[in-house]
Amino acid sequence: MRRAAVSLAFALVSAPLSAQADPPQPFLAEGETVEVQLTADLNADGNPDLAYVAAREDHRELRVVLSYVNETDFGEQAPEVLVLDPYPLGDAQLSVTGGTRGKVLVFEELTGGTTAVASTHRFRWDDKLGGMRLIGLDATLYSRTYAHDGKEVSWNLMTGDFVTRRLKLGSPSGDAAYTKLPETRTKKPSPPVKLEDSPSGDDLLEWPGAK
Repeated sequence: MRRAAVSLAFALVSAPLSAQADPPQPFLAEGETVEVQLTADLNADGNPDLAYVAAREDHRELRVVLSYVNETDFGEQAPEVLVLDPYPLGDAQLSVTGGTRGKVLVFEELTGGTTAVASTHRFRWDDKLGGMRLIGLDATLYSRTYAHDGKEVSWNLMTGDFVTRRLKLGSPSGDAAYTKLPETRTKKPSPPVKLEDSPSGDDLLEWPGAK
């Protein structure tokens, strides 16, 4: 009986850690609340990761927390943080899409006032960077009161494709108020951009070639 107990104790000590870590939980400073959050395996290691937007008065951040499990330890990496526009026109949205090279984290938000900017960031895990990499950014500027023309910009950082299009204001209201004019395609090569260094939709719209 004693030998069986010793064998069981040895098995428990030598057994590997759980194959999957518990999902990370949002860390909030005083006064912060969670605007939106999503749990998914973003770096394809079999462990759940966390993306969330933390907001307080005059400040918002997108934070991505990657968990890990190895033979001797488990835990969470330091958050990757992207500072956001503090005054959105509504809650942001987070989603995940599949891809041949891993899952893509999609972050969408709407900012501005009567002139609004809708932007979509796409991030994917990058082994060389050791973090999330910006792979695509789309932005649309338009008038919520149909007072002026708009424009669209789309940047694929993997191919360097930079696409712009003017939205011509017409007489009807609603979506029909804008007519999409022919697009212009140029190239904008870029070195890898980390999540925390990602430009905003406003930045993208003001870059040369976007006007």
